[in-house]
Amino acid sequence: MKPPQANVKVEVLIDSDNQIPESKPGFLDRFLVSGFALSLVLHTLLLIFMALIVFQIPSPEEYLSAIVEYSEDEVELLDDIPDLAELKVEVDEAQFDLVTRQISTTPGGAPELNMMRTESDNGTPTVEVLVKIPELDITSHLGGRSAASRSEMIKLFGGTEQSEKAVERGLKWLADRQRKDGSWSFDHRRPEDKHSDHQAGSLRNCPIGATAMALMAFLGAGHVHTEPGEYSKVVDQGLQFLISQGAEVREGIDFRGRTGADKTDVPGGSHVMYAHALAAIALCEAYGMTRDRTLRTYAQGSLEYIVRIRNREVGGWRYKPEDVGDLSVTGWMVMALKSGQTAGLRFSEIGFTTSEDLLDACQRAEGSQYGYLPGQGPKSSTSAIGLLCRMYLGWGREHPVLRQGASLISQTGPSKENIYYNYYATQIMHHLGGNVWTTWNQEMREWLVNSQVRSGPEVGSWDATDPHSNRGGRLYQTCLSVMTLEVYYRHLPLYQVRAFGEK
Repeated sequence: MKPPQANVKVEVLIDSDNQIPESKPGFLDRFLVSGFALSLVLHTLLLIFMALIVFQIPSPEEYLSAIVEYSEDEVELLDDIPDLAELKVEVDEAQFDLVTRQISTTPGGAPELNMMRTESDNGTPTVEVLVKIPELDITSHLGGRSAASRSEMIKLFGGTEQSEKAVERGLKWLADRQRKDGSWSFDHRRPEDKHSDHQAGSLRNCPIGATAMALMAFLGAGHVHTEPGEYSKVVDQGLQFLISQGAEVREGIDFRGRTGADKTDVPGGSHVMYAHALAAIALCEAYGMTRDRTLRTYAQGSLEYIVRIRNREVGGWRYKPEDVGDLSVTGWMVMALKSGQTAGLRFSEIGFTTSEDLLDACQRAEGSQYGYLPGQGPKSSTSAIGLLCRMYLGWGREHPVLRQGASLISQTGPSKENIYYNYYATQIMHHLGGNVWTTWNQEMREWLVNSQVRSGPEVGSWDATDPHSNRGGRLYQTCLSVMTLEVYYRHLPLYQVRAFGEK
């Protein structure tokens, strides 16, 4: 942008004989001084303008909030809190474990905190605990994964020391099952395990899907390949394997697992589109967290492939390019597109439009429940997928149909068998916050912590109980369980960021 220019009008007076009158004493001096002053002003303005480009005016402070719903007789708060150096919050123990918790904002202590009493659109009183967390990047839904912010996110959203230890044990089990080429397999057995099944998955020809799921678990806990860390090599080798599996095609980069020397053989089976979607999520998340340009081409190509093979009539994705979609495959595709959007990658918005078209075709009860295919009755897992997709595609926290659907999920509660349903439903509740999250989280968290294998050769994993676990086996169950326990920081809650101009 060019600096502003001043328009200076100089008038020269001519006498009747067309002669320039003789200057009065001091005229030239005054002219030179005024010119110098004008130049000084213009250059000062130019320097200020350039400084504003380099030193941006600070934007309003932004805080992450834990939303706690309450009845008026449950919580008493001071109306005026002039000094936030120390604040004692009295709430029900079921609400975020904030009972008599003292939160200090002294240097080196806990993060800055503010509180505000609000009322939701449906009239439910709420308290929002507003916390400014160090090194939290709220511009990205992946921004809570750094080591500095992760511990505060765990406290704020209801995680525990035990839940985080369960994550660590699960990641160690996964790291021990990585193969020499950097991949994982749903048949997770190592050479020394071949004598026993240990609930190995039957889907042995899908290393892309297994590798992507394992990587998502490591990335969810903030482990990347570009920084020194316990699992940096594990993540790097896994990403290198994924990259090696990408096939450049007319539509983009295909991660379905093409075979043959020139990768022209198209694999069959219902698992291949899942594999592509999972690979796209892992690559987009890794790129978004690291900005490693080596990954950008593959992440971008995977998204272009997704958009170009969509169904153009009913919408969504299924087992083959341009098939009428089902909500299971489409759910993973939506998550891939959102991960790419968060990472700053560009693609046609038609990818989201076609997702909404399929959601409309599969919805029941005005959108509070969803079937697997258009025309089918609702299921718990596909209802959770549909509602989470609706949240990412624009439904607000107080959308009445969303609240109705979440209420049905809350009444059902976490499943002791279906981890696939739990994985999606837990994210819904986390994004909503409030009482539905508090109740759900306590039951979900304790069940996962207590059901983790604590001894024997499979210590750190979870027994396969899911309806799909005959194919995905113990590795599938463990990846989803780990990611569910990472919910406190894996994705920032959609509706719980607030901005303030003045503190």
